[in-house]
Amino acid sequence: MPKCLRGLHACLLPLAAVLAVRCTPSSAPPYAGFVDAPMSAVASQLAGKVVSIPVREGDHVKKGDLLAQLESSVQEAAVAEAETNVDRARQALKEAQATLAASLPSVAGAGADITRAQATLEQTRLDFNRTDQLAASKSIAPAERDAARARMLEAEATVDSLVAAKASTQGRVAVAYAGVSNAQAALRSSEAALQLARAQLAQTRISAPFDGLVVSRNLEEGEWAAPGSAVATIEDTTRPWVRLDVEETQFAELKMGAPAEIDVVALPGRVLQGHIAQIGAEGDFALDRDVKRGRSDIRTFLVRVTFDEVPDTLRTGMTAAVRLTGGPVVVTSAASASSVRAKP
Repeated sequence: MPKCLRGLHACLLPLAAVLAVRCTPSSAPPYAGFVDAPMSAVASQLAGKVVSIPVREGDHVKKGDLLAQLESSVQEAAVAEAETNVDRARQALKEAQATLAASLPSVAGAGADITRAQATLEQTRLDFNRTDQLAASKSIAPAERDAARARMLEAEATVDSLVAAKASTQGRVAVAYAGVSNAQAALRSSEAALQLARAQLAQTRISAPFDGLVVSRNLEEGEWAAPGSAVATIEDTTRPWVRLDVEETQFAELKMGAPAEIDVVALPGRVLQGHIAQIGAEGDFALDRDVKRGRSDIRTFLVRVTFDEVPDTLRTGMTAAVRLTGGPVVVTSAASASSVRAKP
């Protein structure tokens, strides 16, 4: 026997035994397959030196458990600097708001002063008109008219001065409003920088994305992790399935959700329940190659059968035999399991 087929033959011998036991004249022979599960190659998002990897192959981890810790001194310094900038921005905003608050009453006061000055101006104009008429009839001395005129001109100057002062105050208020707006924008920018710094610091801690089993540990302490490089591979042990490669001649017998009985070679004496969860959309490799001219290859379709209950001792790669209880299966003998060829 060629060397490349010896391992496959050895793997299928125990499966053939299961098939022989489970296949009775009144029951449909099972499909041959193996246990598989979702896996995630958990990668680093940052470049950095690995300072700690507390997990090893075979360890069970919970979601959020530490898989690897990168050197984080640079990120910690960036967070401290960003926090300082946020504090400064908040203080600057408080000062700008205080300046604006102090400027607003002066605008209102300037308006009241102008109203009073305008009333005084109107009165001085009336007084001047009256004294001007009396002076014209020589009822009063010209000096009284001149004094009334001086008071009127002084009131006009006061109004003009107050109007100019109000315009200046309004300008200061506009500047104060702009100062508050700029301080708010600076605070938002510094807070965004702080969030980014904290996110980058969090990325130095590489954690498990879900409950599972550590399948491989790809880096060691002291090595350099590059962005996108896998630190560890985690298998989701809560969602295993049995992978089957079913010949296209049996495809019509497959039904989504069909119940199944699963015999795992490594778990003798136990019949596990499951159901078909996926049927491949297109054909895969051919199990039987054409050896005669004009005869088509028989291709296969990927089928996944999930477990209704997952035993704690179940591991990926275990050999399994699946018998569909909802209908017949065309696998004629236990010996046919040893004829399965490896994917080319």
